[in-house]
Amino acid sequence: MNFWIKTFRRSTSSKNFIPEIDGMRFLAIGTVVIFHFHYLLWRQLDGSVIMDVATDGIDTAGWWLSRMDFGVKLFFAISGFILSIPFFNYYWFKGPKVGLKNYFVRRLTRLEPPFLIAVFGFFLVHLVVLDGSFKELLPHFLATVFYVHTPIFNEYSVINPVTWSLETEVQFYILIPFLAAFALSKKRPKWLALGLGLILFFGSIYLRGVYLSQGTYGMMANISGFFSHFMVGIGFAYVYLTQKTWLEKKSIFWDLVAGISLLGIFLGYKPQAQFLNQVGFNVAMFFLFISAFKSIIFNRFLTIPGVYLVGGMCYSIYLIHLPFFGLTSQFVQKFVVGDEYSTNFWIFLFPVLAGLMLISGLFYVLIEKPCMAKDWHIKLLNRLKMKS
Repeated sequence: MNFWIKTFRRSTSSKNFIPEIDGMRFLAIGTVVIFHFHYLLWRQLDGSVIMDVATDGIDTAGWWLSRMDFGVKLFFAISGFILSIPFFNYYWFKGPKVGLKNYFVRRLTRLEPPFLIAVFGFFLVHLVVLDGSFKELLPHFLATVFYVHTPIFNEYSVINPVTWSLETEVQFYILIPFLAAFALSKKRPKWLALGLGLILFFGSIYLRGVYLSQGTYGMMANISGFFSHFMVGIGFAYVYLTQKTWLEKKSIFWDLVAGISLLGIFLGYKPQAQFLNQVGFNVAMFFLFISAFKSIIFNRFLTIPGVYLVGGMCYSIYLIHLPFFGLTSQFVQKFVVGDEYSTNFWIFLFPVLAGLMLISGLFYVLIEKPCMAKDWHIKLLNRLKMKS
C-alpha cells in the first residue's frame, strides 16, 4: 500500500494535503465518469437494443444517471475552496502574501502541460484515426487550447467536449485574485465581503436560469452562470479556517446529514433553470462539504487511500475519459449481449472503467504528477542549459 500511496498521491506538502477534499474529488469524478459512460453507450445502442432504463421518476435508474453530471459543479466548489484559502489567510488571518506572478505561473506550470498534451493528442486522433480535415479542425483546436471554444463556436469543443468546464475554471482562476483583493481587503468591513458573496451567489443562480431558459448556449461556460457553485467552496473555506476544532468533532448525525445532502443534490439539480432548485442544490452541496469532515462513516470512506488517490488523479481522468468512452462505446456496439440496454451497461461498465484507470494512471504518473512539483520547469530549463 505504501508503494501505491507514494506513486499516486498528489505531490504536495503533508501540511497542505487534505484527504477529505481528494475524497470529494473522487465523488465528483466518479459521478461524471458514470454519467458520460451511460450517455455515450446509450447513444451508441439506441435503436439496436431495448432501452429499458426509464427516467420518469426517482424510483428509476435513469433518473439518477441523468443527474450524475452534478460532479462538474462539485469540482467548481472544490476549486472555490482550494483557491480561496490562500487569499483568506493573507487578507484576514495574517498569512503569507499571495504574489500574483507566482500564482499565475503555478497555475500555468501545474495545469497547462497535461491539458495541452491531451488536447494535442486528441487533435491528432481526429486527423489520423478519424480522417478529420486539418483545415476544419485547426480553428477548433486553437479555440480549445485558449479556452474560448464555447463562446466562439457556440458549442462544445469537437476536440474534447469536456473542456467547456475547464474554460469556466480558467475564468475563475483569473478572477479570484482580484475579487479577493477587493472583497477581503483589510480596509473594508467583513460584512461587505458577506454582502458581495450573497449578491454573487444569488445573481449567478438568476443568470444561470436566464441562460438556460433563453437558450443562450454560447454563455454555457461563462462563469457568471456558475459562480454560485464556486461560492459554496469559498464559503466552506471560511468555515474550514475558522472552525477547525468544530470540524474535527465527528458524529454519526453528520452521516445522516451527508445522506440527506446527497439526496438534496440529486433532487435540486434539475430543472437547472429553476431558481429554488439551484438554491437547494448549492445548500445541499455546502452541507455535504461539512459532512465530509464531521461524519464518521462518510469521512472514513473519503479518507480510504484508494478513494483519495483516485480523487487526486481526477484531472487526468477528466481529460481522457470522454474520448476514451467514445472509442469503447463503438467497440461495445459490435459485441452487444442480449437485447436490453441495462444488461450491456453492467457487463461493459467495469471492464471499460478498468481500461480508463489504466490509461489515466499512466498519463497521471508520466505527465501530470511531474508537473505538480514546484519549479519543475525551472529545473528542466537548467538541465537543458547544462546540456547545451
